[in-house]
Amino acid sequence: MMKVSIIVPTFNEEETIEEFLKKIKELKERVKGFELIIVDDSLDNTANIAKNLMKKYRITGTILKRIGKSGKGSAIRDGLKLARGKYIVLIDADLQYPVEKIPALIKKLEVYDLVNTRRVRKDPFYRKLLGLAFRFLVFLFFGLTIETQSTFRAFRKEVKERIDFKSDSWAWDVEFLYKAKKAGFKCCSYPVVYGERKKGRSKIEPITPIKMFLELIKIKKYCI
Repeated sequence: MMKVSIIVPTFNEEETIEEFLKKIKELKERVKGFELIIVDDSLDNTANIAKNLMKKYRITGTILKRIGKSGKGSAIRDGLKLARGKYIVLIDADLQYPVEKIPALIKKLEVYDLVNTRRVRKDPFYRKLLGLAFRFLVFLFFGLTIETQSTFRAFRKEVKERIDFKSDSWAWDVEFLYKAKKAGFKCCSYPVVYGERKKGRSKIEPITPIKMFLELIKIKKYCI
């Protein structure tokens, strides 16, 4: 059995994908037997660059090229369908999450079913305020106290097999973590330094917080 499946949703990351894959290549000595699954909705050349570099670096894996931006939750769900690993790791390719911490997350899975990272970062006041408001709503609606918007997390195959989430949007994490808690999976929080984006463009738009709020209401209706 494949030991680890690393799932990476990408959207227009041609400026960061090379450096990201170099970091993945460096994991080969520390994580034996992993596969890389890139689910790409890009309008740029991300998929072609990744294909050539994975061949060059001899990284085992798959690139699922999808037409059109179908949502992050949808990308994660399609990636999970392809995952063969005993352990699953989710991470973005924008270089804001520390790839080198993947072995530490996998190590935690010897004790826990799910490892959820908590982002340590410096944010401007307005982002801190939006974050606090969102976390309050998540707690109010779902009783979750852990951070829900960090894409960087790891979990056992059993979690993937038992958790069926419907959300296609950025808020898929909330539904996923709520259902994992409800199913009784043992979860822990792991702090990581969340860096600033140095290349490429953020996918967060001014209207994103409103969309996420509406998505929380939608998720609450079919989960609670």
